[in-house]
Amino acid sequence: MLIKVLIVDDSALIRKMLGSILSNAPGIEVVGSASDP
Repeated sequence: MLIKVLIVDDSALIRKMLGSILSNAPGIEVVGSASDP
């Protein structure tokens, strides 16, 4: 089963780091990222 994840955080660095970590994890698909308003 594939888990789809949307990353939302104020920090662009955190979004990039989490996206990198999660996109390499098996069974997880990063579908997007956004800043927190």
